Amino acid sequence: MRLRLCLVLVGLFVSAGQAAAGQVSDILRVFHEGERLVYDVSWLAIKAGGATLEVRGVVNLDGHQAYHLVTTAQSAPVISRIYGVDDRTESFLETDPMRTLRFDKNLREGRYRHSSQTVFDQEKSIATFRYLDFSNVPKNITRLDEAERYGKYVSQEFPLDPGALDELSVLYYVRTLPLQASTTVTAKVFASKKNWELEIKVLGRETLETVLGRRVTLKVEPLLKYEGIFQRKGRMIVWLTDDAERIPVQMKSEIVIGSFVTTLTRREVGLPQAHLDSHGGSTR
Repeated sequence: MRLRLCLVLVGLFVSAGQAAAGQVSDILRVFHEGERLVYDVSWLAIKAGGATLEVRGVVNLDGHQAYHLVTTAQSAPVISRIYGVDDRTESFLETDPMRTLRFDKNLREGRYRHSSQTVFDQEKSIATFRYLDFSNVPKNITRLDEAERYGKYVSQEFPLDPGALDELSVLYYVRTLPLQASTTVTAKVFASKKNWELEIKVLGRETLETVLGRRVTLKVEPLLKYEGIFQRKGRMIVWLTDDAERIPVQMKSEIVIGSFVTTLTRREVGLPQAHLDSHGGSTR
């Protein structure tokens, strides 16, 4: 559903930029101090939902240092009566080299339920996809811990391109690349059980009034080719501040009737949240 796509893509494109090449210290500062971006999503002037993206700091994952990235999306009460959305995805991005180690996805969208974890074995070039089979889980059960009493986990292995990223961390990788008007950058992504090449076009510049003040922005268009939360339906434009931080302040997604507009309402920067364990928690 387009609403869920808009809510989740806030998190996916929240860092689709770079603090110019060579400014590694600025990138590390954002990752280490922690950042939380809050968005409203509207359709025809109606608030459809909200989304957040957080940098939870660096954790130790199986002996590797990794950035813990979290994005959430929820539908507004008026929309939830028709089609409720409550999604959470987490990425563990190795700090050096920058490549995915693990990706967790938990989706609750209407009657649709999905809980999975993908482990990226970069050395062996294998992605292990483990998901909960909900076929025997009662429809009224949405909590993962309750669903596990009825469902069973299924594990599958797929070829993995060396250095591949997941659906969320790819935008942090893009953040390290130079973005200039009228250019296109690419990145390797493993999503929907396949290896893909994501293209991101920089269309030009535009000045916007934002919660951060009047800002010159870069208009960016992701050319989405894979399914799942990256379904390629219609056109999507993201506006990023044209400065060292490349903050996404607005996103517009066209649909048959009107469009969804996602707007940054608050940015918080502070210390990353403490972790209960060195593995960054469970799948939900």
